[in-house]
Amino acid sequence: NPLLRRLPKNFSEDDRIIAMVSTFAPAIIVGLLVAITDGSPYHAASSAAFAFSTTRSRSNHLQTSPLIRMRTSTTTKLHMALPSKTKGTTVAEIEAESELLRKEIEELRKEALQRLDDLNAKLASSSSKPSSSSSTGSTTIVKTPDATSSTTTEKEELLPAPAPIVFTETKDKSSSTKKKSMKSMANLLDETRWKVSLSIGREPGTWMPAEWGKSGQRLNLSFTAEFTPSQLFDRDDFLRGGYANSKILHVVNNEIKLGPSITEGERRYKAKDGGWQVSRGDGPMGTDLLRFYVEVDERIAHGGGDVYVPRGRVYSSCGYFPFGDDAVSSVKERFAKDLKEIVDEMADLQEKKDEIKNPFNLDGIKISREIYRLNREAEKVNGKLNFAMVKEPDKGLLRFSKDGDVGLTKEGGVCCQVSKGVVMEYHILGRFSISSVDRD
Repeated sequence: NPLLRRLPKNFSEDDRIIAMVSTFAPAIIVGLLVAITDGSPYHAASSAAFAFSTTRSRSNHLQTSPLIRMRTSTTTKLHMALPSKTKGTTVAEIEAESELLRKEIEELRKEALQRLDDLNAKLASSSSKPSSSSSTGSTTIVKTPDATSSTTTEKEELLPAPAPIVFTETKDKSSSTKKKSMKSMANLLDETRWKVSLSIGREPGTWMPAEWGKSGQRLNLSFTAEFTPSQLFDRDDFLRGGYANSKILHVVNNEIKLGPSITEGERRYKAKDGGWQVSRGDGPMGTDLLRFYVEVDERIAHGGGDVYVPRGRVYSSCGYFPFGDDAVSSVKERFAKDLKEIVDEMADLQEKKDEIKNPFNLDGIKISREIYRLNREAEKVNGKLNFAMVKEPDKGLLRFSKDGDVGLTKEGGVCCQVSKGVVMEYHILGRFSISSVDRD
């Protein structure tokens, strides 16, 4: 039946049966009335009309009532006055009996609607929560919506309201300093100038042609680079992440100097601005790398030499190490301190063991076991120290900015990009050194 398909899916089988009987009970009564009245067409038509009106009202209520799934504890019995079975019944008597039947059906309908309203009111009152506007714990009147009356009041004692939470601004110098340093870590090179000295020549592992640099000759190039904070919009695969965190590298005076050789003096070549980026975690053991490049308009070489810099972009990279507050001990220093304590403890135990002459002495055996344990622990700490030394190299291996808040490894690698069909390769050209210079 289409009407039963509209019932909610969470109805149980008993709920569906009750809904079906409640909906089609008048139709069942019609059949009984027709049978009792000897199948008279007039009786059947009049009874069907009343049953249809009752069925339609019940069907409408079944579709609109949200509480149709609620079941009552008692079942309403239908007491209807059936038409008389006397053959000589007049039309007036039939109409009177029909009117009586209509009134009884209407009363039953009203009674069912009243019960549904009562259930709706109980459900609303049980689901409502009293609210309090008093903060002193006094008695409060709570209004709950009801279907039969406008409002109902009830009194309930409430606990005192909690004290309001007040957020006060605290000044923590250490946290503010830490936030400031963390915020500026990615911008430590902004508006700084560095002298870059390139040493171009054959290096182990290069993919340059076999005849390139075979003589051992090297080219000494230099230029001054300014790391600007301006966004770079020229995409290059050497800078990871496309445009993200990529900035413009300005070549001061837009020139590169080629140092003199035995046969030639110093020469100058035009160079275009390039780009730079700090790549997080791309270095050894998760360290940071500084990547940058410049672009030359022509091939750079000495006359008659077998070493040259091809026309195009020249790429360089080196280690990047930001430095924060000096008062905070580094991880490397902590591991070094732990290792020293373990070694000192092992030395003290070894002296105690040497004083014991009997090799089977119980104290000597315990000391030997403790020395073995400390030796294993020292190996673990030493491994962590080696890792920390890569993450935090000695300051003698770095070249610092003028502010001293960032250090770059004093040497790095230089390469060029070579296209091999659809594959792009980076061939090693040599190495470079870098040092900070003052701005003019």
